[in-house]
Amino acid sequence: MELIKRNTEYGLRALLHMIGGKESDTFTAEELADAADTSTDFMHKIMRALRDVGIVSSKTGPSGGFQLDRDPSGVSVLEILEAVQGPFRVNQCVIGLDICPTSEGCPLRPTWLEVQKTLEENLGAISLKQIADRAC
Repeated sequence: MELIKRNTEYGLRALLHMIGGKESDTFTAEELADAADTSTDFMHKIMRALRDVGIVSSKTGPSGGFQLDRDPSGVSVLEILEAVQGPFRVNQCVIGLDICPTSEGCPLRPTWLEVQKTLEENLGAISLKQIADRAC
């Protein structure tokens, strides 16, 4: 079972590559794909998701590409994960739609909610800058 999917890992690698450059640097999707060891098309999709939530910005044209748009110390792993993967959920019943006919009295629900809360708190407490600092 994968809680953190490969696309999130690629996004994190790309963002760490961006942190390693100058603040004014613009990175092409091809360069970021090379740094993350994935395809350019897949990296475009990941970077669009990160752009949509304001973590990166993009410029078009010959000198275009992606730039980190926020201070890495203010970007959490949870925020990146949710931008790329969608809402983080340990189990479908946790989403609160009560689609399971046994959700009311489900003995597992409190456990899944506790696991969900713990993971969200931990992933939300780790910043992109902390990861970059550990990598150096």
